[in-house]
Amino acid sequence: MAAESTSSTSGVSRRRFVGGTLSLGLSAAATGPLSAMASQAGAAPAHPNDKTTPLFNPDYSRLIGRSDLIYTGRITTGTQGMSVANGRFGGPVWQSNSSTLVMQLNHTDMFMFNDASAASKDHQNSGGGAVGRIHIGFGTGTVFDATTRQHLSLYDGKLSISGTNVRADVIADTDSDVIAIQVTDDRATPQPITVDLAMLRDANQIWGAHSAISTLTTVAGTGRLGSRNETIVLEQVVQEPADTGTKANDHYVNTAVAATVRGREISNVVSNTIGNRATLRMNLPAQQGTFTVVVGGNADSRTALRTARATAVANATKASDHARISARSQAWWRDFWHKSYVYFPTQFNFEQRRNYYMYLAAISNRGSFPSKYNGGIWIGEEDRRDWGSFYWNWNQDCLYQPLLAANHLDLLEPMFTMRQSSYEQYEVAARQMWGSEGIFIGETDGILGWETLPDGIADSMQQYYTFKTTTRSQEFTDITMRRNRFLSPWNWNVFGGNRQASYVTHTMMATQETAEYYWQVYCYTKDLHWLRKVAYPFIKGAAEMYRSYDGLRKESDGKYHFFNTNLHEHIWAGKDVIDDLSMARGVFAAVVKASELLGADQATRPLWKDIRDNLAAYPLRTDPGALWAASTNPSLASQLATDQPAWAQGLQPAYFIRDLHGTESPIFKMLEKYDVLNLETRDQGLDNGDWEIALNTYLHSPGYLNQVKGQVIDRNGSSRFHVDAAKLGRADDMVKILNTQYGVFSTYGVFPNLLFNQLDYYSAEGYGTFAAALQEALSQSLSPTPAGDPVIRVFPAWPTAWDAKYKLLAKDGFLVSSSMVSGDIQYVEIESQLGERARIRNPWNSDVVLYREGRKAETLVAAENGLLEFKTHKGENIVLVRAGTTPDMYRSSDLIDTTAGSTSAS
Repeated sequence: MAAESTSSTSGVSRRRFVGGTLSLGLSAAATGPLSAMASQAGAAPAHPNDKTTPLFNPDYSRLIGRSDLIYTGRITTGTQGMSVANGRFGGPVWQSNSSTLVMQLNHTDMFMFNDASAASKDHQNSGGGAVGRIHIGFGTGTVFDATTRQHLSLYDGKLSISGTNVRADVIADTDSDVIAIQVTDDRATPQPITVDLAMLRDANQIWGAHSAISTLTTVAGTGRLGSRNETIVLEQVVQEPADTGTKANDHYVNTAVAATVRGREISNVVSNTIGNRATLRMNLPAQQGTFTVVVGGNADSRTALRTARATAVANATKASDHARISARSQAWWRDFWHKSYVYFPTQFNFEQRRNYYMYLAAISNRGSFPSKYNGGIWIGEEDRRDWGSFYWNWNQDCLYQPLLAANHLDLLEPMFTMRQSSYEQYEVAARQMWGSEGIFIGETDGILGWETLPDGIADSMQQYYTFKTTTRSQEFTDITMRRNRFLSPWNWNVFGGNRQASYVTHTMMATQETAEYYWQVYCYTKDLHWLRKVAYPFIKGAAEMYRSYDGLRKESDGKYHFFNTNLHEHIWAGKDVIDDLSMARGVFAAVVKASELLGADQATRPLWKDIRDNLAAYPLRTDPGALWAASTNPSLASQLATDQPAWAQGLQPAYFIRDLHGTESPIFKMLEKYDVLNLETRDQGLDNGDWEIALNTYLHSPGYLNQVKGQVIDRNGSSRFHVDAAKLGRADDMVKILNTQYGVFSTYGVFPNLLFNQLDYYSAEGYGTFAAALQEALSQSLSPTPAGDPVIRVFPAWPTAWDAKYKLLAKDGFLVSSSMVSGDIQYVEIESQLGERARIRNPWNSDVVLYREGRKAETLVAAENGLLEFKTHKGENIVLVRAGTTPDMYRSSDLIDTTAGSTSAS
């Protein structure tokens, strides 16, 4: 077990793992190997004549600039506004009328409710995140109209808005929670300007024991040149004592926004209202020229001390000037974009979606909690957030999928931080809900991770969900009526029913997928210190949850079978759900390997090995009681081919079968997680026949029939089917499936900010899986087994008709770059950041010439698709080309310009 320290979050004593190396470059103090890798990847390119200059050495500002968002016209609502933030603080910008610029300020660490809230039951769409709004009024007359140009530069992290003789540049300080809005007023007859800081809810909002109190105040001061320079402040205190009296479940969040002006004297400050929201208004005299509105923020859910106001004021009043903030921001974003790239000369719409998703991930994943799937930091409807404060693992996982290969492990840190801070609560959850050891993370949970329940309620809940009784205690029923029923413990009554299993009650994936991310970070970094101090408790905890779960049973066939687990929201409490069998194969292999590497848990290791080696086979559609698409859509029964076996999704007995024929219905976790089954498993002869079954299952799945054969646009943005197609190496299918999945974004409503309108929330989750699918088609880093040595594969599923270049991260710390032109793979370039032994599938039908640091070093002999292996040194640059060619033949910096990001007002 790791060394521990404790901190308090919302009144909860939390265990935090210290001494780990996951610093991930978010501060100057970062010292771990991941930070070093990130720093190397972002280093300035070598001189163009240097033989170690990357073969593709573009102007990154032009490369990323291809994906900029450019909109002509006025953006009228917050949901459509383009967002600027520093990873914690910021939000969307729009024009509420022809003379007013608005920015909503959100913070990743602001939550209206925690898991124990009694108020979230009735106010579930008030999710938190919003901390204030800035309104800049330019007087009478038209400043913003159909000719207004709005340009979000992804490379600079800057939004520029050009109205009629008025320009505004919005940037975020990457070192502190500061937004700087620089305004230049060149109107021939300037008018007085107003700057309002507005509340986003009633000043005194009371819901039972839950209160959200907002206060506007002024801090007097003088500017740097002695001019009058007040600062206006909006503070919020949100709190709710737990109705069970358990102090650890109390909720407390303190937020603040402070605004001041640089470069223009403030005439006075007055109280005001905009709509029905109270504001403080700074009046500025009419004057041509440039000034800056500086906005500081803070959100603190880690302590019950009111510290946010002082921090926000200090952020605003002590902020650097606009030029220094801009330079700092540009440097940060430059390093960010140099860590990886994709370049599709003709498929620039796909390139833009991937790059824009990386931008959204960057502006919302540098706080204490990960970006939320239902609006991220870009919510713009005051505090409204459909589906509330809570994390839904299925949707959240979409956001995490592309980050490892994109060489942005740093953007996973908030997820790890949240998980580590809740570790003890996950232990309580396993014990209270299932009577199990290890940890349990509910499919839906909040910032507590689990509400510590009175023993009597926990006992009744456990008896009910493990089917030992069909009745509930009155206390269990009563507390459910005071809780948000989308959370796992209370989900029996989600729509007023009485179910012993429901949508998320018996779903084990959040626990297992969390452990998989911890394991994958080790695979990418080979950092034993990280594995020991940070990752291993979660990997072990997930394995122990499965091992001690009452529903994992060794049957008379000598195999371990799962009972009473959910397949996402489709099968409730079924037998041998394929997701659990897939993830169990992964987690038990990983925990055995990790325990061996660390010399830990020798007594328990044989128990893990026994389960790893004796798990039941995946269910087949021909098995008695098989549950698959035909179970809920009998017209698909004709797709059953007995001579071509295909997997079912689970078996009877099952408590309830909801829907199994949607494209998003899971079936391929073995392809997606833990390297249970992949191209290397097949090519190294370790698949035991599963590869052909996987392929046949794919060809007879609703996703294939709809998205590939029928080219039907899939409404569900969270589908993983295009990721699965890439994992199967289906390059020809990717042409159709990427277009049909892309059609989700364009057909069902895309705003000027390119966010996907899912009707009940506006989201980027589909962009996460889309980015992951693109990257998997370009490059895969595959271990033949969960604990095996990884192998690099270039363009394993990329359509040969599409030219492409990329730089992406592979396991063992290899930065891999490659190029395909007219179906020809030109080169493979590898930067060895850790000095590990490299393994790569030969992409050519010839011998391979290896260059080290620009010098021809050796010739490797292998058949096409044969396995190549060679040693590397830390920091070494290696290029592989086919025999008869040289790296210099492929040196290039050329880019095709495009205006893909341009849209116009309708």
